[in-house]
Amino acid sequence: MAGRTAHDMTEGPIFGHVLRMIVPMSFGILAMMLVGIVDTYWVGTLGTAQQAAVQMSFPVTMLVMSVSIGLGAGAVSAVSRAAGRKDASSIPRIATDAMTLSLLSVGAVSALGIVFVEPIFRGLGASDTMLPHVVDYMTVWFGGIVLIVGPMVASNILRALGNAVIPSLMMIAAAIFNLILDPIFILDDVFGLFPGLGWGVSGAALATVAANALTFAMVGWYLVFREKLIDFGWSDLGEVWHHWGEIARVGLPASISNIFNPIAMTVAMSGLAMARFGDAAVAALGVAGRIEAFAIVPLFALSACVGAVTGQNGGAGRLDRVREAFRSSFLFCIGWSAAIAVVLWLCADLLAAAFLPSEAGQATAVFYWRIVPLTIAGYGITIAASAGFNGLGRPGHGMAITAGRALGLMVPGVLIGAIWLNAPEGVIWGVAFANVVSGTLAGLYILTRAPMTAKHGKARKVPTAPAAAGEDAS
Repeated sequence: MAGRTAHDMTEGPIFGHVLRMIVPMSFGILAMMLVGIVDTYWVGTLGTAQQAAVQMSFPVTMLVMSVSIGLGAGAVSAVSRAAGRKDASSIPRIATDAMTLSLLSVGAVSALGIVFVEPIFRGLGASDTMLPHVVDYMTVWFGGIVLIVGPMVASNILRALGNAVIPSLMMIAAAIFNLILDPIFILDDVFGLFPGLGWGVSGAALATVAANALTFAMVGWYLVFREKLIDFGWSDLGEVWHHWGEIARVGLPASISNIFNPIAMTVAMSGLAMARFGDAAVAALGVAGRIEAFAIVPLFALSACVGAVTGQNGGAGRLDRVREAFRSSFLFCIGWSAAIAVVLWLCADLLAAAFLPSEAGQATAVFYWRIVPLTIAGYGITIAASAGFNGLGRPGHGMAITAGRALGLMVPGVLIGAIWLNAPEGVIWGVAFANVVSGTLAGLYILTRAPMTAKHGKARKVPTAPAAAGEDAS
């Protein structure tokens, strides 16, 4: 298998491979989540309009990042299945084509974003006081998006080969660098100790871009010189198009799948659901969800890693190991959910008092933490299942599972719950309902009826040289 630190996950304990990747990925994800919180704090010191501008940019940045996450999933699928087939010679070419496709795609998005940033956010309703700050922030962000996406795709290539430690170290390094640069780039004066650059919201975006540029340089060096996973030789366009098609075949549905859950949460927060019960209820749902997100970081890490395990074993034709990868992942979701449910149940009152000022908001958050975590295994199962099917080259299955939970169950669940109980608790019951039903149905289907074989795109037709004159063509 290509790469010095690549792991052959077609042999050895399945759960051992999964756990070996989950632990470092969890630390990497936690570090990046911490950056988001610190960014919000420093920008908040600039003023309300600046903080609102950065918050308003979130849906657009999430949409763009969903595309890059999908392309990363496509890269994981193609590389891991090649690794499972023991097709080491093609892995550097696939990895190279995955990087070029991602960089060209986000490069086009970058150019369009810079040109149309003002009309985009004016159309989204940015106020006259907010709009200049949005333009300042997003112009820098769009300008540097290639440097943000590049390390993500490179890390996905390494994870496809079973290496989760280096990507996690890169994420932590980027987070530390970002945390150091934030106050220097954003503020005029840093703690009264030394002058900052005072670039405001532009500085916040630039700190993110600069941190990721450093990470891109490090992971790029690692891919090129350490792992020899980038092929600088010329490849005919037919092979490049074939690899791009195989990556996009998984990447595009995966990108769409990443949009479903934010849509469902937007509906849950909207005036049709939680917002109808006042600002305190909306704040409670937001805080409860953020705390829960920290608590289930290992489930996010699982979804980032399981596709490599299913991809390698599917590529090797080890169907028994593919099913075991799903089964052990689901058991991990159930075990972690149970542990987190106990912790949040015991700490609910303390957390609510610490983060929410109103008694009504505190009561809503406490109710959430004592109900939803009991069901969060279902959410974990759906995201792990989706990632596992992406690894097998079956993104349609993953998209159906994700859409089923978010759009088929959660959206109607929170709307019906809000109307039926006419209280915030109805929205919370709707979230819990979606988790339980989606997780149960997905788990039963996958462990009893779902195909475990890897699905490959159409084989590339390689032109054959014409027979020499006088040669027997029979």
